[in-house]
Amino acid sequence: MSVLLFELCALCGYCEAYNDCSKFIIVVGKASEMDKKDLTMPRYRFRCVLDITPEDLHKMGAKAVGLDIDNTLAPDGTFNFVEGVHEWIDKIQKAGFPITVISNGTFIRVIPISKYLGNLPYVHLSCKPFSCGLKKAAKRMGVDISELAMIGDQLFSDIKAANRCGAIPVRVDPLPAKSLYPHYYKWKEKREEPILREFEKNHGYGVEGND
Repeated sequence: MSVLLFELCALCGYCEAYNDCSKFIIVVGKASEMDKKDLTMPRYRFRCVLDITPEDLHKMGAKAVGLDIDNTLAPDGTFNFVEGVHEWIDKIQKAGFPITVISNGTFIRVIPISKYLGNLPYVHLSCKPFSCGLKKAAKRMGVDISELAMIGDQLFSDIKAANRCGAIPVRVDPLPAKSLYPHYYKWKEKREEPILREFEKNHGYGVEGND
């Protein structure tokens, strides 16, 4: 399994942080610090990406945004985007926050979507939950990794990748639409439930919910 993941990561073509990623990959399957629950714990939680405002990003300490696609902007495998997403992107960019799409999808899916969203820069085959794609995006946008808000719906990919490299992990609830992979997402939801229950003990939705 370790070898397979190492080869997959090497295929992404964006990995200037290749050595950093490999340190994580070679310990897959072993009990280690990276397997602890805190790596899958978001710092902030929102119901929908449209709920995140420029003011929220400022309060987070963010200077740039990494944006997941599937179940964050559109149900996985579809082009049924959240109504108002173009206006939201425009508002965030006008407030001075550059945006890069960071997706595990192939160029066949990611390139058309980045164009549809206004020719956004993108990193495809980003290898989340490893951090190479996030570091690549942060470097392109000229910000420190600690100033990148990674927005996505999956604790075990988007949030874990952000926590691994010191980015700002922002979780949005998955879109309530029928999935193309219902059994996988059912299994994933069960794994996420105890983590979200722990989050809810001390935090609510939004930036203010973390005060």
